[in-house]
Amino acid sequence: METGLLHLHNILRWVIFILLLIGIFKNYADANKPFTKAHKNIGLFTMIAAHLTLLIGLYQVILGNRFSWTNVPAGESVMKNSTLRFFLVEHPLAMIIAIVLITIGYGVYKKNISDTQKHKKAALMFLLALVLILAVVPWPFRADGIARPLFPGM
Repeated sequence: METGLLHLHNILRWVIFILLLIGIFKNYADANKPFTKAHKNIGLFTMIAAHLTLLIGLYQVILGNRFSWTNVPAGESVMKNSTLRFFLVEHPLAMIIAIVLITIGYGVYKKNISDTQKHKKAALMFLLALVLILAVVPWPFRADGIARPLFPGM
């Protein structure tokens, strides 16, 4: 089950990445056009994928087999171990912030402001979330030994 959840978490990373890119480009390209249901749906699907990924990630951080708070060796300092610190503190905290930004970006659609402002604010929130996500994903080319494959099973 753990491997399946890790693979799903990894696949959802790509779904979020693609949806964020679509949301950013669509909102910037349509900045002077009316706000449509398509814009709202992109934000909604991005938010759903992000929240689902969050739930899977929280399960892994709390009860997972490899890197979880329940598997920290007795007497081990999480903050002194760079791998444990990354997976148990830095990655979850940054992802929660990114998901809050995505949720705010979707919430902009409900505000009573002009369509141009909706597009710009949503695109900005999505862009900030994307930058944060790209910064703390355990990419396979990381030099610090903290890495995950680009695609599950690789």
